[in-house]
Amino acid sequence: MQPVYIQRIASIHPPKDHSPENNHPYLQACEPDYKDIITNATLRRRMSRIVKMGVACGLECMGELSPEKIQGIITATGLGCLTDTEKFLNNLLDNEERMLNPTPFIQSTFNTIGAQIALIHQIHAYNMTYVHRGLSFESALLDAMMKIGEGSENILVGAIDEMTETSYTIQQRLGMLKGIAAGEGAQFFLLSREAGEHPLAEIQGIETFIGKQTTEEISSRIIRFLQRNGLECQDIQWLVTGKNKKQHNQDDSHEQTVDNDNSIYEELETNLFPESVHLSFKDECGEYPTATSYAIWKAVNKSANCTPPTHILIYNHHHSINHSLILIRKSV
Repeated sequence: MQPVYIQRIASIHPPKDHSPENNHPYLQACEPDYKDIITNATLRRRMSRIVKMGVACGLECMGELSPEKIQGIITATGLGCLTDTEKFLNNLLDNEERMLNPTPFIQSTFNTIGAQIALIHQIHAYNMTYVHRGLSFESALLDAMMKIGEGSENILVGAIDEMTETSYTIQQRLGMLKGIAAGEGAQFFLLSREAGEHPLAEIQGIETFIGKQTTEEISSRIIRFLQRNGLECQDIQWLVTGKNKKQHNQDDSHEQTVDNDNSIYEELETNLFPESVHLSFKDECGEYPTATSYAIWKAVNKSANCTPPTHILIYNHHHSINHSLILIRKSV
């Protein structure tokens, strides 16, 4: 596959100290001052929270790059614009399906963020949004890599998910957040065909698979994935996994334990990559469908000052159903 280089990164994520604001039971993103990024006050006022997060993150990632040099904007989200969706559904119930305001419905569509970035900069290029549950970001990243393989020079790719109190309560009742911390965030990456003078990193490969998998099956997939990219397990300097931290939920009458899904990561660390540096990311950003985007941001950001070439493997699963492998190389 055509080499793909990461030129710029941007992220809006929970603070490292994890101090909850307004007593939120989940990890809430620390948002910037949007006035400095989205200068149009009227446009900014009409945006919901997730739209502002995504648009601001995307614009920050673009930086001073001319809009004409962007050949595509590809976004990903697992659950979309939850706040506007909830607002529309509440209006539907409160008004008994009569005299409804269409604005929340219009702004609840998944492609709002990519469209707003294109409208702000008048980017008349490929614009796509992926909503593939726990593989949404991976699907967007794979599409961006294929576009670059077809000849595109620069692609802006990003992922955005928000958490609301209603969504948190529903997921908790369904048992999806049992013993793990929920989160939210937005990450964008400027990918290019050419390395340029100072690329941050190179994406060498990506693979996804679905369904319940044993540790042995996952290990075999990882070994084959590395071999297709000319590597062995001992060639991986950093292993980044989606281990989450222990979370005590206030509504529980008994102490919960860490989700057993962490055991997969721990076995891989012990059996396949005992000599690698082991990093995790969901203990910082929380669990959400597109959290893998934060893993790439963390890996690229943390390896910025690495002198020797470094191979970084990211493995994540979303509720043990959606699995992904991403191979990154940090060159000198």
